[in-house]
Amino acid sequence: MKALVLLLLAFSLFSTGFGFSQTTGYCPTNAVFLALETEVRGYSTDANGMTSPCQILNGPQTTFGTARAISISPDDYLHVSQFLTNGTVNLFPPNSSGDATPSRTITTYTNDLVAIATDSNKTDYILSNREGSSEVVVVPNSATTPAGSFFDTDLQVSWGLAIDADNNLLVAGYNSSGVATIDTFATSANSTAPTRIRRVQGRSTALLFGNPANPLGNTIAIALDPVTQELYVYNTDANEDTIQISVFAAHATGSPAPKRVIRGSATQLGIPGDLGTSKISVSSDGRLFDAEPNNRILVFAAGAGGNATPAQIIQDSTLNNQQVDQGGLAVRSCDCQ
Repeated sequence: MKALVLLLLAFSLFSTGFGFSQTTGYCPTNAVFLALETEVRGYSTDANGMTSPCQILNGPQTTFGTARAISISPDDYLHVSQFLTNGTVNLFPPNSSGDATPSRTITTYTNDLVAIATDSNKTDYILSNREGSSEVVVVPNSATTPAGSFFDTDLQVSWGLAIDADNNLLVAGYNSSGVATIDTFATSANSTAPTRIRRVQGRSTALLFGNPANPLGNTIAIALDPVTQELYVYNTDANEDTIQISVFAAHATGSPAPKRVIRGSATQLGIPGDLGTSKISVSSDGRLFDAEPNNRILVFAAGAGGNATPAQIIQDSTLNNQQVDQGGLAVRSCDCQ
């Protein structure tokens, strides 16, 4: 009997990517998810301190290999993109857990997928940074292959995507001079050949210069407050010595000054993670979520600025002594009154 117990324990430890016991439940509506290469983990947005994941997707049927970015559709499906593996995106119903099979798999015919955003029509916009192309691949709802793609031709390299309330796509990256730039395209009018309708760029933004020639840059990420539409920009300089999150007014354009900037030692903000692992997301109540290594998530109160201390720190309690790279983060929340 003792041998059988040990065998079952060993199987349980082997069955998950990090060697932890499997979680087969699912998270509440308000949850934050991390894409962690071979698995996706979810936590309640109200968690604070050491906490166990409420949802884990892990196993061979998920086909995860380099899962690094997540978007969440209006029907709460998880859209998980993989950096390599021939450019695939796997979709899972909201309550999927364990070794679940994707409900749909998108093949993009490109590679080096670094960001994903999904609009209210459930159209996926997938950013490929293959050879610095800044190509946005467009996949309509229910499709498994792209309807087309377009390029942000003014940017040498791009790292971040977001969708605004009007279904227009924001693309964040750097021009050939390393100037941080956020372009908004009118994808609400034409998803595969949109015109640019706004650009945030210039000295007054106080955004940090990057190195567009560095294929491992990943030094800019964006998110929108789903209610106020404020634009959040995670940004580091090329050497990753300075780290900040700047907040701009909704529909900002030109060279606007940020409304506030979160920066300083008390923030505990860290350097970028692996390629394609977006750092930030914002919940419907205005809280800012920031991903850090070892499944650690910093949460800042709505309106936070300056050298702010996190209001919550969500730390995975099942890590033991293992060291885990930063995962790509996405928040699922509703403005439920």
